[in-house]
Amino acid sequence: MPRPRTATDEQLLDRIDGALSTRSEVGTWGLHDVAPAAGISPAGLIKRFGSKEGLLHALALRWIKLIPTTPHPGTRPEDELRAYVAAAFGEPSAAAAVFALGELLGDLRSPRLTADLREGWAKQARYLGLLLQELELPRLADPHHGALLLLDALHGALYRHAVSLEPSPATETLDHLLETWT
Repeated sequence: MPRPRTATDEQLLDRIDGALSTRSEVGTWGLHDVAPAAGISPAGLIKRFGSKEGLLHALALRWIKLIPTTPHPGTRPEDELRAYVAAAFGEPSAAAAVFALGELLGDLRSPRLTADLREGWAKQARYLGLLLQELELPRLADPHHGALLLLDALHGALYRHAVSLEPSPATETLDHLLETWT
C-alpha cells in the first residue's frame, strides 16, 4: 500500500522554489540538494516529477501560470508595472544571479525547457506591452517592442548584478526606459 502524500505538488514546488532562489552555491544541483527543503526524499521527487527536468518543467509551468494576462482594473498602469518589475526581477544576491544564469543555460539545452521559456517570456512581453500601451508613452511607437526591450534590459541588469558591475535595482532600469520613452 503506497504511503499517503503529505504535501501537494504545489506545496513541494513552493518549497523547492524557495530553496533554489536562496541558493548561495553557483554550481549544479540535483534532486538530493532540494529534497530536504521539500520535505521529501529524492526518490519521492522522482515519483512526483519523473526527473530533474520534470521538476524544472513543473516549476516553469507554475511560473507561467503566475504571469498576469491583463492589467488589473482600478490599478494605475505605472504602479502595476513597477510592482511587477520589482517582484519578478527584484534584487537577488550576486550568487543567486550567477546561479540563475547557469540554470538558464541548462534550460536552453533542453527543447522542453526552452519551449517553457519561450512561452513564459512571450506571456511576460504581452503583459508588459499592455501596461506600456496604457501608459501612452509619447516616444514609444510600439509597446510590444518596448516590452521586449524592457525584458532584455531587466535580464541584462540581473547578469550585470551577478558580476557586481554597478548593480542597480530593477525599478531603476525601468525608470531609465520610461524616462527615455516620455
